Amino acid sequence: MRRAVFVAVLGAVVSAILVEGTLDVWIDQFEDERLFLDLIDIPIMLGIAVLAAWLLARRIGAPLRRLTAATRHVAEQSFDRPLQVPAGRDELAELAASFNAMAATIEGYVERERAFTRYASHELRTPLSAMRLQIERAQLGYVPATEVMPALARGVAQLEEILAALLALARASEPQPDTRSASAVVTDVISGLTPDERGRVRLLPAVADTPVRHARLFQQAVTNLLDNALRHGSGAATVELRVGERFVTLYVNDEGPGLASPYLERATEPFYRAGESDGMGLGLSFVAFLAKALEGDLNLSNSERGLMAELSLPIVAASAAP
Repeated sequence: MRRAVFVAVLGAVVSAILVEGTLDVWIDQFEDERLFLDLIDIPIMLGIAVLAAWLLARRIGAPLRRLTAATRHVAEQSFDRPLQVPAGRDELAELAASFNAMAATIEGYVERERAFTRYASHELRTPLSAMRLQIERAQLGYVPATEVMPALARGVAQLEEILAALLALARASEPQPDTRSASAVVTDVISGLTPDERGRVRLLPAVADTPVRHARLFQQAVTNLLDNALRHGSGAATVELRVGERFVTLYVNDEGPGLASPYLERATEPFYRAGESDGMGLGLSFVAFLAKALEGDLNLSNSERGLMAELSLPIVAASAAP
């Protein structure tokens, strides 16, 4: 017996199927076949789900293990193994990039602390040695005690300036700005030299002047450059201040042999000394460190007269000047 079976979708008849035989038997066969297919499909789908979960866990687990190892290296202050950033722009890639940025920031703070310790010991050594020498002269009776008091007072003042500059540099990434005239800072540094040293400094008249931010740090940089020029140069040290559109540049040129190319490239490295030069080799390194902290630059080159040091710092905007 043939019977028509209508197929409806959303209440609308879309087709009719002519079924031969008993309808109940045909339905039972259909249910049996569907059950058989379900028994096959379910294990397959379950296996696919397990495989997908394993692949996902592996994709997430491997980067997490690398992140754990990288975190351990940072805790040990080992920053030479950056975290591998996966290809793409998913959350894992963003996490790896953020971690590397954080590690770079921490490395900067650690290096800043290490450099501060080196520079502080170097900067404090010179005035302390001079003060000790004056005290020993008075103790041995070479000079009256009252005669060394002015020198000791100058040494204490110099120590205070150095400590203030170093502490300002160490306490924050951006030291509290103390804005002053650039030419006034240079003049103050030259005025603080001994009479013999002042006689060897030739200050060229400045065509223009401009304020500099972080004047105390700039003053310490000028002091180091002049000290280096007078110590290693045999004649006068020429000082010139030039103002450009974006930067104010201090030129300090000594009258000496200059530096050979291998020494010139490494002159700003901490503890590096050219040949048999005295000192710990941190003067120029400290100036380069200050210049970087103040978003400036220090360049060294050989001129016809000797070694030329160029210290450039950003010009203070008119709205920021006092």
